[in-house]
Formats: sequence, C-alpha cells, structure tokens
Amino acid sequence: MAMRKEAKRRGLSVKDYIEAASADELITLIHEVDPTVNPAEMVPGLPDLPAVDVTQWGLPPKHALSTDLSRPVPVIASVVAAARARDWRPAADLLHRCYGDWGMRAAVVHALGEAAADDAGWLQGWRAAVGPHDRHLAVVDAHGLLWLAWKLRGNKQGELTSADQHHAFQQTILRAEAAAQRATELAPDDPTPWYTLVTLARGLGYDGGTFSAVWRALQARDPLHRAGHEFALMYLSPEGQGPYDDLFAFAERAAAASPSLAFLVIAAAYDYEDHHEKIWKEARIHRALDALLAHLASPAGSRSVHAAADRRWAAYGLVSAGRAAEAVPLFGQLGTDASGRPWEDFGDNAVDAFESFRRRACADSRTA
Repeated sequence: MAMRKEAKRRGLSVKDYIEAASADELITLIHEVDPTVNPAEMVPGLPDLPAVDVTQWGLPPKHALSTDLSRPVPVIASVVAAARARDWRPAADLLHRCYGDWGMRAAVVHALGEAAADDAGWLQGWRAAVGPHDRHLAVVDAHGLLWLAWKLRGNKQGELTSADQHHAFQQTILRAEAAAQRATELAPDDPTPWYTLVTLARGLGYDGGTFSAVWRALQARDPLHRAGHEFALMYLSPEGQGPYDDLFAFAERAAAASPSLAFLVIAAAYDYEDHHEKIWKEARIHRALDALLAHLASPAGSRSVHAAADRRWAAYGLVSAGRAAEAVPLFGQLGTDASGRPWEDFGDNAVDAFESFRRRACADSRTA
C-alpha cells in the first residue's frame, strides 16, 4: 500500500515506480512500514536483508518444514498415515472413541477429509465393509468431497481458473453439500457435518438466511465450536467489497464468550490487512493477542487439539503487529509444522510465507 501511495504521488503505476526507484529507496520505504521485513521477499531483486539463519535460534531448517495437517497431533497423524496406506480401521476406531469431543472430532475429520480427497480408495474400502449408513464414514465422506472440490478448482484467482475447473468445483461442492446433509440425518446430535456445511457456505453462495439456519444448527450442538467459528468468519468476510464492522463484531463477540476463540480477532485483522494497513497497530488487536497468548499459556489452551492452530495465528499476529520477537518461542513450539491457516492460504508458497515470518521474528529478537 505504501508503494501504491508513492507511485500515485509520482503519477506512476506501481510496476513503473518499482522499476524507476533505486534499491536504497525501496528498502527505506519497506522498512518505514516494517523494519523486520526482508526486502527481497517484497520486491524480487532487492538485497536479501536481514540475512537470518533461523537454526541459530534452535528452529529447524526450511527443508524440514511440512504442510501435513495431521502432523501436530500424533494420534491424528497415525490414523491419517494408516488411511493413506489403505487401512480405514484406525480412523473408524478413533472417530468412535472421540465422539462427543467435538473439537477433536472436527480436527480428525478435517485431516481425514484431505486424505480422502487425495485418494478415496481407503474410503471405498470402509464403505464396502460397513455399508453407507455409518455416521463416522458419512461425515468423513462429506468433508472429503469438500476438500476435493477445492483441489479440483485450485487456489488461483478466478480469472486464472479454467471453465473446466469451475465446473468440476461446482459439481463436487454440490455433492459435498448433499453428503453433509445426509450425515446430519445419521448423527442428529453431531455438530461436525454442520461445520462442514458452514465451510461450504461461501462456495455454495448461501444467502444470509440459509447461512443463519446452518449456523444456528451448529451452535445448538456446540456453541463454542472452534472450527465452525473460523469458517463462519470466512463466510462473513466482505473481501474488500464492503465494511468490515460485522466481521470484527462477530470475532469480538466470540472472543468475549471464550478465550478459546480469541484467535478470531487476529484472523479478522489478517482478512482486513490488505485494505487497512494500520489494522495491526490498533489496541483491540493487541488486546486479542494478549488474550490468545494467555490462553496458550493455560493448561486448557496448551493441551488443546487446536493449540498448534492457535500458535500459528498468534505468531502471524505478533510479527504483523510489530511484536515479532515474542513469536520466536511460538515458532519453536511449532517446529516443522507449517500447515494450516494462515500459511495454507498462500497455496504453493505456504512454506515460503512461514519461513518469512520465522526470519522476521528472529531478526526482531536479535535487535530487541
């Protein structure tokens, strides 16, 4: 945004401004906004500053990083590995044992859904063994179709997505909706298929009334459903097309209801940052970061199945808010885990985004 403003002041396009400006001028401008940013990651060709070797802070090297969603929770990693090896029984057993622990169930289903989208052979074997009416199979099937729809579409912008990709996405997401509705019938008390429907809402273009009905059904079963709240926030995002007041109001209400939902305010700021560069300086964002850090320091937060996800949001928020040095211990706890949001939103560049934020945190701790 700073570059856009400077380019406009000079009557140039951003591209022409970058080509005309000297390296020193661009570096100065970048560091006026955030002194911890590596200029080479903002403008290709600029010097690679600061040169940071994160292993000196005890962090694993970049080549060791993984975007495997299941890795942060060993029991989930184990059943996903078995599923990818065509053995569905550990997944079925874990889903049976964690029924009623809705946070764990959502995390298991999310990771298994990705495995099913990559290769549904093990899911077909499960169906052949138990029939189509198993409530655990049904919810994984629905979430797997959700994952498959987005994998068929790809993560590029609309104008870079082919007509065939759009068609495959639309057909598959409708199948996912039907499968999720079927799963709600097989397990009337389970919030998990309703969470899948919340996640599908934006892709299906639900109007406000339809979304509200799905959201009420989810909340009736689990008022503090973490994953459901995260994807509801994504549905509510105006994506730059309107005011963000409703988005922040939703996030702040949820965070006030439970510290387990404090991350939502950080996620809202992340959504808004491209449209309001000073959002990370606002007091409400720093209060949310403090609340999230306090939650992570508590027994409930540190042992939660969502602890890694909370650490990702806290690390991203701290670096963005100018408190990068505080993120170093969080990156230490994350270790090789570069999975999940916000990093996965960068698509094929998820590991690069994670590495950039680690470097900024370490660089800031060096100068603190």
